[in-house]
Amino acid sequence: MQIIYKKQKKFCKKRCRLPSATLISGGFSMQTIKYKFADGTTSTVEVSDELHAVHLEIVQQEKRNHWRETRRHTSLYYFTDTGIDFEDKHTDSPFESYIRKENIACIRKAISMLTPKRQELVYKVFFLGKSFSAIARETGVSKSAVSRQMQTVYKHLRKYLGV
Repeated sequence: MQIIYKKQKKFCKKRCRLPSATLISGGFSMQTIKYKFADGTTSTVEVSDELHAVHLEIVQQEKRNHWRETRRHTSLYYFTDTGIDFEDKHTDSPFESYIRKENIACIRKAISMLTPKRQELVYKVFFLGKSFSAIARETGVSKSAVSRQMQTVYKHLRKYLGV
C-alpha cells in the first residue's frame, strides 16, 4: 500500500504541481489504513482522503463478493452447532408417519373450530412467527391482552383436542 501511496503522491505532485507540504497543510487531510497480515503483524499507512475512500469501497466490494459467493454454502454442521436441528423424515416407520398425519389433522380441525379472530391470532403467532408485542401494536391492544387471548386459545385447543 505504501507504493500505491507514493505513486498517488507523485501523481498529485505532477498533476497539481503542489509541493508535499502544501498538499498536507493546504486542506488535504490524511487518513490511516491498518493492515493485519496472516503472520499476525500489523502495518499502518497514512493515505489521503481520496485514497482512503477508494480503499473503503474496495473493502466493501470484497465483502459483498464474499457474501454473494458464500450465502448459499452454509454447512449443516453450522446449523446443528447453533441449535437448529432438522427432522429426518425418512427414518419414520409407516406407523409413526400415520400418527403424525393424524395429529396434524386433529390440530387443523381444532383450529377450524376456533373463532375467526382466534384463528387469525394462531396464524400470526405460529405461522408468521410474530411476537406478542408486534401483534399488540398491529391491533392496538396491550401485550398482556394478546397473551391472555393466546391463553384462551390454548384452553380451547386443549378442550377440542381432549387433552
